[in-house]
Amino acid sequence: MKLETHLISFKEHKETIFEWALKIKGLKNSQRIIGTHTSRAIIDLLAAYLLKRNLISPGIQINHRWFKSSRVSEKLPEFDNKKEVLQKMIKLELLCEDLTYGAIKPEENIKKAILLFKELENELQNGEK
Repeated sequence: MKLETHLISFKEHKETIFEWALKIKGLKNSQRIIGTHTSRAIIDLLAAYLLKRNLISPGIQINHRWFKSSRVSEKLPEFDNKKEVLQKMIKLELLCEDLTYGAIKPEENIKKAILLFKELENELQNGEK
């Protein structure tokens, strides 16, 4: 996808999380929505980050399932803070999978996903400047 498409997708996922899930449904009623959308949003933001730096081409698709293990590092080019970013993305993906497909989890787990999302968003957007 093109850079602009990833940014639009990121914005849509983020709006789903913060404008619909949290404001309308509430935290405890949004476990699956937050699990799904935080995972997909961060993948779009990472793709946009890599595209802006010409580290990947628009035809490359990054799959959220890659982020279930540290082997994802082998599939991605080098970039600033790669190790730290990927560690957080793996943690987020595993947490999101549990939220999306698992039984009802404590609200603390949902909050952890949102916190990791915000940390990664900040790191990837600050790296864009």
